[in-house]
Amino acid sequence: MDLDQLLTTTRSARRSLDLDTPVDRREVADCLRIGMHAANGSNQQSWRWLAVADEQLRGRLADLYRDAYLQRVGGQLIADQLPADMPGAKILSSTEWLVEHMAKVPLLVIPCYEPYLPRVDGDESFFQATLYGSIFPAVWNFALALHSRGYGTCVTTLHLAHEAAVRDLLGIPESYAQGCLLPVARLRSGVRFGPAQRRPIDEVVAVDTWDGPPL
Repeated sequence: MDLDQLLTTTRSARRSLDLDTPVDRREVADCLRIGMHAANGSNQQSWRWLAVADEQLRGRLADLYRDAYLQRVGGQLIADQLPADMPGAKILSSTEWLVEHMAKVPLLVIPCYEPYLPRVDGDESFFQATLYGSIFPAVWNFALALHSRGYGTCVTTLHLAHEAAVRDLLGIPESYAQGCLLPVARLRSGVRFGPAQRRPIDEVVAVDTWDGPPL
């Protein structure tokens, strides 16, 4: 695929993940190498990426993920109770599919980053922007590289509701922040993503001021 096609068709993959075909760790490692060419704060590169392949560890992460989801939806899955044509029902169904199948995804990747700037009073917005701005460019590079090789993933963050438990489970030092959790698998045979629907830029881009003219 050409570059524009890759950039406009790299979609969140859940149901389209192939749970039965092993991943090639060398290919995933190559995708991570590409991912870490992304910009990060002051080029500190204070990353640590955990690629969780062990079946028991994946199962325990999946249990924490499922518990975090159920806490947010009243204790039970809800997608099947909603009309299929309800706005957002398709995404919710896909989300709950992943909740139920996370343990079967062959590789779970958690990018971690160690903040390197001293904290000062009132710096929360700056600190958070610098921290996550040093993680997610690499995450997106990784996702693009995966897609170019026939793999898929999606950015999930529910496990952070149990951040301390995940930290203990995987031995993550206290000084590192967990950015997200990426379920990684090959895409099912025949899956081809098209561009996602997006609002026109005239609706979301303004020149000079919030209420300024479109670009």
